[in-house]
Amino acid sequence: MRAYKSFFVNNIRHSSNFFDLKNTPFENVSGKEKESSDVKDLNNMYSNMFESQQISTSNRAMQNEGNDLDDINKEINDFFGTPSFDTLDTENKNDIEEIQNPQQFIDLVKSDSKFCIVSNSKNPFYNLSMEDFIFRNTPIDKANLASPFNSQRLMLYINDKTCVFGKNQNPFKEVNLKSKLLKKNGGNYDLVRRYSGGGTVVHDIGNVNYSYLTSRNEFDQKFFNSFIVNLVNNYLSASQNHVLDVHLNTETTRNGLLDMNERGDITCNGYKVSGSAFKIALNKSYHHGTMLIDSNLREFSKIMRPKLRKSEHVNNGIRYDMEEFSEETDVDSVRSPIENLKKLTNNALSSPEQFIQILVNGFKSLFSNNQKIKTYSIDPESVDFMEVYKLCTENNLKNSSKGFTELATQDWIYRHTPSFKYTNKTTGFYYRVKKGVVIDTNDTNNNIQINKSLFRDDLMV
Repeated sequence: MRAYKSFFVNNIRHSSNFFDLKNTPFENVSGKEKESSDVKDLNNMYSNMFESQQISTSNRAMQNEGNDLDDINKEINDFFGTPSFDTLDTENKNDIEEIQNPQQFIDLVKSDSKFCIVSNSKNPFYNLSMEDFIFRNTPIDKANLASPFNSQRLMLYINDKTCVFGKNQNPFKEVNLKSKLLKKNGGNYDLVRRYSGGGTVVHDIGNVNYSYLTSRNEFDQKFFNSFIVNLVNNYLSASQNHVLDVHLNTETTRNGLLDMNERGDITCNGYKVSGSAFKIALNKSYHHGTMLIDSNLREFSKIMRPKLRKSEHVNNGIRYDMEEFSEETDVDSVRSPIENLKKLTNNALSSPEQFIQILVNGFKSLFSNNQKIKTYSIDPESVDFMEVYKLCTENNLKNSSKGFTELATQDWIYRHTPSFKYTNKTTGFYYRVKKGVVIDTNDTNNNIQINKSLFRDDLMV
């Protein structure tokens, strides 16, 4: 199967264009994270194998007018049993078991089984805590890492308004921390640093988050996104309501269908519709990503911090450079134009629930192997993570997850920022910052105490 997966992902013909950089929230990153040396490249949103290359349009995949992709889709359908549109439409969508209490959740996670889990919570701290607990506590045979892994999991959740940035990113550079949309300024958007690497994304209830967990040995950077592309295209191609959108008239775009570009991004009609990140640790891995279905993209752009150009601030007729970050060790985000699938598919895929059902059915079909794979739902009223952690401690169960007790803390959000120097070109003040604390500055106006004062967004332009 693994050989077939490699064949599948390596032979997809990519027909989407490269994009101009714009102020939009999904991005590729440059791979500067400081993870353990053997996995640092994989713990970026996209590794170096996905970096942009200037390839001419004439060399793109329209050479065979999509026939290769059609053939591969048919082969993977036959091999994996990928569900057809009819199967998706008729399968029992109510076959979901609700997790009743924390102990049942712990037992499920620590069992040697495959399953899907769908969160009923819209709280990003809850959902990321769920993901982290499952990842850290999924069993694996450490004595024989080459043995078949039998505990693949698919986690699905929808976060309410949230800006999520990577473990090794600088929120002062990536996020508009002065935006009135953020909760800290009276708005509705949470600010979260996640446990995986990669770039900054923005969530709301029109966006679905998926997380696919497998072993480190079986990890394949392109496979799951390729699988999603195939599943969704099957659904769209079979839908009688799917009218191909031709508003983007480019010869290299397969209008109305998904593609995966050279960086591993999922695109549609030349727009990025999904951002991904990876984490590898504890001999396991997960690939989690987003899918834009019907999100408020106007608000998204206001949350992201603009990439300011030099010499664009004028004060009393004098032109200044706005600002400068230097001496950086963080991971930069590179912005790409985005759009919702609801618009791009002409309403054929218009709700998060549709996408969730497509993924659940596809996962079940892929991994069934004559065993029934259950789908569970989880709810904060039934599974309180503080109770989960308490039970693990009381029963001497190994649990290294800090999720719910850490993710919302100011220490995790700000003090885990990699070292940097910020120069405010308007005031002339500079600040060297390490672990969120100012360790050197020439600022004499703001009562900065060296090695004590936290760096603040009000010190910036």
